[in-house]
Parts: sequence; structure tokens; C-alpha cells
Amino acid sequence: MVTTLLQLTVRDILQRPLFRKAEAIASEEALNRIVRWVHIMEVTHVGHLLNGNELILSTGIAWHADEELCISFLQQLMDSGASGLCIELGTYTKKPFEAMKQLAQQHHFPLILFHEEVRYIDITQDLHSYFIHQHHRMVSELEALSTRLNQLLLSGKGMPALLRLLHETTQAQVAFFPLHAEAAFVPPLPKDQADGFYQKWIYGNLLQAAETKSRLAHRPILALDHLLADLLIHARQELSEFQILALDRCATAIAQEMMRTNYIEEKRRFQDDAWVIAWLNGKHTDPEIRDYLKTMKPAMKLNRASVCIFDWNQSKHPSGSRDRETLFIQKTMVARAIFEGEGFYLLPCVHQEQIVFVLLDQRPAPDGKARIMKAICRLQQTETHQEFPLFSSFVGIGKEVHRLPGIQESYETALETLRIQKDIGPLPAPFYSDLHCYKIISGLKKAGLLSSLIEEYIEPVAAYDRDKNGQLLKTLNVFLAQSGSKQDTAKELFVVRQTLYHRLDKLASLLGDDFMEPQKRLTIELALRAYEYTRGAIS
Repeated sequence: MVTTLLQLTVRDILQRPLFRKAEAIASEEALNRIVRWVHIMEVTHVGHLLNGNELILSTGIAWHADEELCISFLQQLMDSGASGLCIELGTYTKKPFEAMKQLAQQHHFPLILFHEEVRYIDITQDLHSYFIHQHHRMVSELEALSTRLNQLLLSGKGMPALLRLLHETTQAQVAFFPLHAEAAFVPPLPKDQADGFYQKWIYGNLLQAAETKSRLAHRPILALDHLLADLLIHARQELSEFQILALDRCATAIAQEMMRTNYIEEKRRFQDDAWVIAWLNGKHTDPEIRDYLKTMKPAMKLNRASVCIFDWNQSKHPSGSRDRETLFIQKTMVARAIFEGEGFYLLPCVHQEQIVFVLLDQRPAPDGKARIMKAICRLQQTETHQEFPLFSSFVGIGKEVHRLPGIQESYETALETLRIQKDIGPLPAPFYSDLHCYKIISGLKKAGLLSSLIEEYIEPVAAYDRDKNGQLLKTLNVFLAQSGSKQDTAKELFVVRQTLYHRLDKLASLLGDDFMEPQKRLTIELALRAYEYTRGAIS
């Protein structure tokens, strides 16, 4: 383990041979400043010349007799993030101004005074050699860390071992916040401290606090371009470059571990397809279903359930069954995370060349349809520009049920929603509950009665349009949509009232004077929807 964490402080520098006779004007906080480079500077305008964390060596030749210039020089160093100022007293500067010392002490900025002549070239050579040596040492330590991480990944010791290694390497407090799972801290924190830390992270207070910015670092844990967790380290002092790079490597290893674990779990669920398919076909009782779901998630809440089906064209996907299985499992991992984010527990399966999701709503709020559509949109967005998209535009969402054995009804109505869209095209909100008259039309089609309905009630109008191009069918459609308002109909059709009256008279002669009577009107409207269902929109 690297005890110094591969960083040099002002305190460490004062212990080196060339600084033994130096006088330090510095508080404890000033002595803990990190030094990453050393630089000789004899100019008065320095802000644009520094990157931060430099120890500045100066003889004071540029400002030795000018107190105002001296204060300006010091202020620029502090504003630029320098770590400290070394001044050789003697030839150019006899002693530092009191105002300079007070300003440095006020901002915990270390002043190091050499009362004897010192060769700055020796100091820069000594410290630069140290920095270069530390860099090589850091590379070596990071390589060793990568080796240990790989060993842990292959050993199967799981997430706790990876988090412990991150703590041992960085000597910082490690916090791990997985989505939809309990937070972990290494070393463990008392419950009140752990809860407080988590709340500060969730509400952004940790990142906003100035006193923790340089002592805190975090990395999102991503897999398949989806956020799985957040990983943080929090130290008592400013984090070193080594600690940040160690965090990066551990974050990558943790992502791999989570991906592997989730994949294995998803594969196990995938192998339970037979049970889910039997449930969809109504072959399980309520107690059997509840017992099975408890093995999946003991604390599961069962408010409502619905079935979502994606039409999967397997001819456009990898030919090997193993490749298809791998693709499905990977995509389902993303889908599970997205739907869980919207409050649904997901049970997936592939049945009859379709991807079936049983969605168990974990929230009591009655906004399930909006949350399902939000999750589907996000899921489809993750597949943009991908070679093998699974979640097509043809989606069917079945009836919401409150009894677990009733999932068969939701499954069958989801299939019906898909079938209807194959006739009329994709719907923006493909819920069975929103199909309305399309449910009746679909039933008439199955019974072979759709053509007779159209022929009996609106075929004379359609035939007249084919022969005379009279636009009577469109006029009828708009007139009924406007609830029989002649003024609104004429406005919608962009025709004068006289033209509309002539068309309405013609409609009455073809359909009968009673075509606006409630029952007949209702049937005609159904026939118009059936016409659109089979032949496309009326225009």
C-alpha cells in the first residue's frame, strides 16, 4: 500500500536537505498544501503563467522595494492556485513586508524564507527528480492495482472485495450508491452518518460545498450506456492524482462486475421463460404466482399488472440462437433498469417471435400509462443507430389487471393491440384501453362482417365518389365529426355554405333522410372507421 499516496506537501518539502535552514511562516493548513511542481519566477504579472500547485522560488528582484507590487505579486500567486512562495533574503530583499506576511497568514498561504544564499537550480533539480520518480512510481502502483482488480474479478469475490481494495489503495472513505439497491460504505459508517452522507449526495450538497470539492471525487458506473450506480471517494485532504486514477480503474472494474452479475441474473430469469409463458396462458393459480414472485423479489408490491409486447423480426438479427440469446439478455438488462426507474418490476420472455414484458406496477399512483410510455420511449432511444434493434415501433400494451391470474387477459389484449396496428399502422399510444371502436371493428373483421357493414351503410357514397369525384365521403366524415354543425363543416372543408348544402342533399339521397338519426348515425360513424381501417384515411 502506498502510504504517501504519491503526493508531496509543503511539510514534506521542508524536510528535504536543501530546506533544513529555511524559515517557514505557515499554519498547519498551509503546510498541508499539495505541491506538484516547482518554478522560478522573477516577474510581477504571473496569473497566466501558472497551472496551479506550483511552489514558486523568487529573489524578489522585481518587487523588493515596492510594497504595493509585492502584495500584488502575492495575491496573483494565491489566485492562480500556487502552493507556496520561497524567498531568498539578502541581495534584493532584506525581509518580507509585514503586510505580505499578514496576507499570507490570512489565506493560509506558506511563505518559506532563506536567510542564506541558496542555489535555486539545486532545489528545482532535486524536486523535479522527485516528481519524475513519483510519476514512475505512480504508474507502477496503478499497474499493480489493475492486476489486483483483474484477480478479484476472476476470483468471483464480488463487489465488497473491489470496494475494500479501492479504500486500501486510496485511504479514503468509499461510498457506493447502486440504483434500486442499498448503499455501501467502506469502511462502514454509523447509520446516521451514512444516511446523512447519502442525502447530501442525492441533493447535490456534496458537490456544491466548497470545502469538499477538492476532497471528493465520483464516477458514474455505466454498462450498455446505462447508469447502474455512483462510486465516490472522500478524503480528509485534497485528493491526489494517484487517488483519482485509482478511482477510474476501480470504477471500470466495478462496472464489469455489475455487468457480469446482472448478466448472470438476467440469464437465470431468461431460463424461466417456460414459467412466465405458462402464466400468460392462465396455467398458474394466485398462490403459485405469489410464491414465485416472492423468490424473485421478496418485498414486491403487487398493485397492478399489464403486458407489453414488442414485435420482433428475428430475420433481421444474428442467426445463431446463442447470439440471439446474448443480445436479448443484454437489451433486457437495459430495459429492466429503465422500467424499474419508472416503478415497474419486469418479467421478460420471448414467445412466438415476440418480446413479452410482464410489468408489475410497484407504485400506487394511477399514472401507469404515462410511465410505461416514458419507459418505452427511453428504451427505443437507446437503440438509435444500433445494428440490431429489438424494440420496434410496433408495440402492444394490454389491459391493466388487478388480479395476478388475470394477466392472461392483458396478454391477449396486448396481442390484439398489435394485430390492429398491423392493419392501421403504429399508434402513438398503443394501449388496448385507448382503441375504443377499433376493438369492435377488429371483432367484426374476425367474424367476416366488416365488408358487409361498409357496403350496407356507406358503399353508395364511396361508389359515387369513385364515379363523380364528389368528395361526399370526406364531407360525411367531417360533418359527423363536427356534430352536424354546417358552419363548422364548411369552414373545415374550405367550401361555401351553398356547396355544402348541395353535398348534404346528395348524402341524404344516397343514405336516406334519416342518416342523422342517433342509431343510424352511430352505425354510419362505425362504418366510416371500418372503411379507414381497411382502406386508409379518408381524404
